[in-house]
Amino acid sequence: MRRPRLPLAVAALLLCAAIPARAEVGQEGSLIGTFDAQLRPSSLPREEPAAVAIRVAGDFRDASGDPDQLPQLRQIKVAINRQGRLFDRGLPVCRVEKIQPARQEVARRICGDAIVGSGHVELRVHIPTQPAFTVKANLLVFNGPRRNGHKLILAQAYARNPPGAFVLTFRVSRQPGTFGTVMSTTLPRAAQEWAFLTHFDMNLHRTYTYRGRLRSYISAACSAPEGFRSALFPFARATYGFVDGQRLSLAVARVCHVAQ
Repeated sequence: MRRPRLPLAVAALLLCAAIPARAEVGQEGSLIGTFDAQLRPSSLPREEPAAVAIRVAGDFRDASGDPDQLPQLRQIKVAINRQGRLFDRGLPVCRVEKIQPARQEVARRICGDAIVGSGHVELRVHIPTQPAFTVKANLLVFNGPRRNGHKLILAQAYARNPPGAFVLTFRVSRQPGTFGTVMSTTLPRAAQEWAFLTHFDMNLHRTYTYRGRLRSYISAACSAPEGFRSALFPFARATYGFVDGQRLSLAVARVCHVAQ
């Protein structure tokens, strides 16, 4: 007897319940990279966008296990589903020259009203006069100005031991297709001489009042099909570019639920 076939929409909802929210892993030669992206909350209005927080993260390693065999990560491009929107009208801005160089407590004092997120980076430091070593640094993320028509996001990485800082400048652009909001950055030229990133995570979230209304730096809706209260959707895609020309592209899907 033939087993009855499930309607496509029902099968998709069953798939939603079965897929765990885990990171995607890719490999190019001996280079192994991961990408993870999360959306909170996952319960959202069907049509009117609501305030959300977005977390993106990646890890990089060499298959040999030797951290000093890893090629240098030069570019990070993260593209978010077109349903996610960035709004910064009325939000103060911070400029690179105000926070570079600066300790994070100084950066908070100077540009605290422009903070839109936080995170961490880990990197191997290569200095010719000494053995390579690992540094863990905090990220502070600031709403930046516009440059050549593109919004900027400034992510200051600051380590206390040994003390040091650099700024990852993300350019925000819109593009057609599924992944409509793109954030891209290149490792600063000065950091290219010594910094080999092995991990990054960045959380974006900020609410504020503008013209008497509560606004959110990031907002999204859950566009589930009519009659359904959940949807599986392509959420984010990361493309990593390395100094030797290697590239990795990884995408993650997530589930959203229509709020009651």
